[in-house]
Amino acid sequence: MTRSATMNTPGEAAVRPVRSGFRADIQGLRAFAVVVVVLDHLFRWPSGGFIGVDVFFVISGYLITSHILRELERTERLSLSGFYRRRIRRIAPAATVVILVTVAVSALILPRSRAVSVAIDGIWAFFFGANWRSMSVGTDYFQLGQLPSPLQHYWSLSVEEQFYFVWPLLTMIVFLVALRRWGGATSARRAVVATYAVLVVASFVWAVVETAQNPTVAYFSTFSRAWELGVGALLAAVLTRSLTIPFGWRITLAWAGLAGLVASVFLIDSASVFPAPTVALPVLATVAVIAAGVGSSAEPRYDRALWPLTNRISTYVGAISYSVYLWHFPVIVLLVSFVPQGSRRYFALALALTAVLSVLSYHFVEEPVRRSNWLLPGSPPRRQRRSRLQVAATAVGITALVVAMGLGAVRLAMPGDARTTADASASCFGAAAAPGAGNACEENRAGGLADVAPSLDDLAEDTAGGYSCWRPEGGELKTCTFGSEAADALKVALVGDSHAAALLPALLGEAEGLGWSLDTYTGYGCQWRDQPEVSDCDRVADEVQDRLVSGGYDLIITTAARWATEDAPPESFSSRWEAAEAAGAAVVVVAAAPTVPESVLACLTRVGATPEECATPRTDALQPDDVELVAARDAGADVVDMTDFYCTDEVCPAVIGGVIVARDAAGHITGTYMKSMAPFLIERIRAAAGI
Repeated sequence: MTRSATMNTPGEAAVRPVRSGFRADIQGLRAFAVVVVVLDHLFRWPSGGFIGVDVFFVISGYLITSHILRELERTERLSLSGFYRRRIRRIAPAATVVILVTVAVSALILPRSRAVSVAIDGIWAFFFGANWRSMSVGTDYFQLGQLPSPLQHYWSLSVEEQFYFVWPLLTMIVFLVALRRWGGATSARRAVVATYAVLVVASFVWAVVETAQNPTVAYFSTFSRAWELGVGALLAAVLTRSLTIPFGWRITLAWAGLAGLVASVFLIDSASVFPAPTVALPVLATVAVIAAGVGSSAEPRYDRALWPLTNRISTYVGAISYSVYLWHFPVIVLLVSFVPQGSRRYFALALALTAVLSVLSYHFVEEPVRRSNWLLPGSPPRRQRRSRLQVAATAVGITALVVAMGLGAVRLAMPGDARTTADASASCFGAAAAPGAGNACEENRAGGLADVAPSLDDLAEDTAGGYSCWRPEGGELKTCTFGSEAADALKVALVGDSHAAALLPALLGEAEGLGWSLDTYTGYGCQWRDQPEVSDCDRVADEVQDRLVSGGYDLIITTAARWATEDAPPESFSSRWEAAEAAGAAVVVVAAAPTVPESVLACLTRVGATPEECATPRTDALQPDDVELVAARDAGADVVDMTDFYCTDEVCPAVIGGVIVARDAAGHITGTYMKSMAPFLIERIRAAAGI
């Protein structure tokens, strides 16, 4: 029995067979792609598992363009309405169900602010704009270190649908114009090949440029990714018939492509220059496998020779790959609200839930719609026989979805989190309960997750004015003055990146009383050091230095993110500090704050979690080493180390004195905790500087 070779991948349409017969090798490619994506998202292994999306892009470009060209050659026209109806039939049902379920569940279990964000993500995903949403959030510095959206993976579907919004029309125009001008399908096909080649090269060049300038935008941008779908389309336009090469060479080509894919997932990692040009390796490897198999349905021995892709397990996983892709990420992200992330139970449940939901989605959503007459004009109603189990399962699913959405709507409509906030006036509030403050609050250090400040709803935005005078990425120098306006006020400067800005809440409320006139020089990537050429702060760093040296400052306070200075030479800091000290300023370097993993932040929202569970081992939180602190000690600069206000000898708790310490996984301290630390931080700064 023959079957269509066009079972869905992320974004791939259900079209008629591209060749006569079932392409088991393409189904196997889909299985490979979705498996490595799931492994990467769940286990962070293999390092390059994210290239599975690129495999999907090439497959989609090849299969759908094959259908478009075949229709043009057969009828000398292309039904755009028919094309888009097929896209909607194949993509929309399962994608919409997952969006609705994810938004509803998020509204029930996540903090309100994050649930609202997921709902907004759902709207973008439904209208195939998730990649633009991801670009916006991904380039927003204040979203750095936040937990991912459970709908973030819809970006790849959006790229495909944006690509196919113009691709059929472009192909039709080029084909028909060439056909009328040169009067032959072969000439028209050549014109299409030439057009595709130009567009692929242009998109690839743009991807290389964009990757060098802004890799986050390049990762999600349709313009930077279009060449991958275009390569698959170009392959479809070039291969009008089976490859006329010996069987042995065909198998060699297929296995070489498969080896290239396996190599890609282990050689490529998050440090690679990605997407371009690195992604060319998995793209070309996928092309090799697809090209080798053109016409292979007439050769059963080909499938036997390529058994890793063509066995029954691989082909079934390939068949349900679209549902697997849709469900796996919401499961991975939302499951941490119930099970500790990284535990064996978490991994087992994530795999089991993904498998069950994917199988149900495929058999009760994808396949019924594919076999129905929905959106097929002029077709007589088809009488379909359904088993009682199907009817019952569908009814239960719809009922559960309606109930969940109703409860979620009520949750989102609530004005705020009903939990109370810890009393900021309490003697053991926040940093007052930290080890560095003494032992008087020993029993109250952890606080509780039911009554914490800031509330989980407000955590991401809890900056307490720290970024009120902030230089954004690519911006001009911005400086503000706070505190005393008296002529004899102590002239103080706060200098550095976002971690220096996070210190500001501790100084704002105290500056006037201390008689400090406080100037701020904080901005994106602006650690106080000699900036590397690629630094976004390079063009304003010298201006900051000139002001610090000539501004008559008595005291300059600085700190930096430990992960941002990991590879910086210590002397790049000390040369700047020495110039300021020579101008009469005392330089105080505050040790970098510890960092926490995403799993600890997720722990805060987990049902039934206790504060003791939400902690990071001290040795992990203080990695990588604080290069700025090393430089300060080597140069003999004054140092203030507040680690004992963040950590015990063994762990760094997520909650101290009823206050959440870190607001993200990038080491930024909440404004509430920093304000509670004000008297302790200022006391140590004054002692270090001798003022």
